[in-house]
Amino acid sequence: MKVESAASTAALTGLNKQQDKRLKDACKDFEAIFMSTVLKAMRKTVQKSDLFGSDQGEEMFQDMMDSEVCKSAANTSPTGIADMLYKQLSNQLEHQQQTTGKEVRGTDK
Repeated sequence: MKVESAASTAALTGLNKQQDKRLKDACKDFEAIFMSTVLKAMRKTVQKSDLFGSDQGEEMFQDMMDSEVCKSAANTSPTGIADMLYKQLSNQLEHQQQTTGKEVRGTDK
């Protein structure tokens, strides 16, 4: 994913730096959640072995590990989901700002 290379897109648009950073972060978070959902669906297709048993602690650890792996992958992988989403949404925000003449505000974290 090359969201950083899309910074030139923000320079061309009317987005300010804070909006741009928040949009990039939201796109990366979306990609991580999407990848986590895909990973969970893939994991369900694999048969589990009862050799070592299974408990809730193991499932919770697996979910946390999957979440962190997906966050890391969203920041470093070349899947491009966040980049495509960022380009699409930044263009929409720019268009909305041009038509209304006002800066578009999101909710604060």
